[in-house]
Amino acid sequence: MDYIFLFLCSIIILTCFYFVAAPFFSKEEVSSDNSIREEVSLESVYRAVNELEMDFLMMKMEEKDYLQLKEQYQLLAANLMKKGHQHTKKKSGFDDSAQAELEIMKELQILRKFGGR
Repeated sequence: MDYIFLFLCSIIILTCFYFVAAPFFSKEEVSSDNSIREEVSLESVYRAVNELEMDFLMMKMEEKDYLQLKEQYQLLAANLMKKGHQHTKKKSGFDDSAQAELEIMKELQILRKFGGR
């Protein structure tokens, strides 16, 4: 009976040791910061800013840290919006400035029709 107990305990200990040591010897690469940023959506950035603001209002962080993190998230959101804007511009093949000029011209025509008032 003692041999069975020793055998089972040694199997359990070796299994635990395997699960503890295996991550140190795995050959998987950790994803870089750039690949993480590519997967971030604009909505998740907004959610993070809201959570950050809640943490600040609940006095879980200092104002200096809050402002620094908020600025980083805002820059990330701006970059995501730029990428999205460039992507839609390429898709439509129509420049936003040209579209804005057309809208201005339409408004001017309407104003001219009604005598500017």
